[in-house]
Amino acid sequence: MDKKELRDALMHQLWRMNKMDLMVNMREYLEGESAALNYLYTCGDARVTPSQISENISVSRARMANILRSLRGKKYIEMEISEHDRRKMDVCITSAGKEYCKERYDYLARYFDLYVDVLGEDDIKELTRLIRKTADNEVRLKK
Repeated sequence: MDKKELRDALMHQLWRMNKMDLMVNMREYLEGESAALNYLYTCGDARVTPSQISENISVSRARMANILRSLRGKKYIEMEISEHDRRKMDVCITSAGKEYCKERYDYLARYFDLYVDVLGEDDIKELTRLIRKTADNEVRLKK
């Protein structure tokens, strides 16, 4: 196969994979409200600023404000004026937010367990190796 055929075959398979329920659920988990909530979940009981969240999940501050407003409306987060800097807000996850994160993670874990069963140990290890190699070379791929 020449480079064009290899590229086109890869693009086609990635396109097919992108349509899978697995990827749809993963995107929902990694983007927007879920990504912000998961970041807060990993912070435990620590309070963080909206800027820290937006930087971590790579969204604009304006988008972050909308995400936080929605999460607050769902009672998944609390926001307070910072004790250290009265011009800033601190954000923390609520018990309802933690429960939601746990349920979403458990759902994805079950889905990925099925994925491991379908592909098998050797293929999952190889796929993981290739994904790691791709992620490790992101800088080269951006050029």
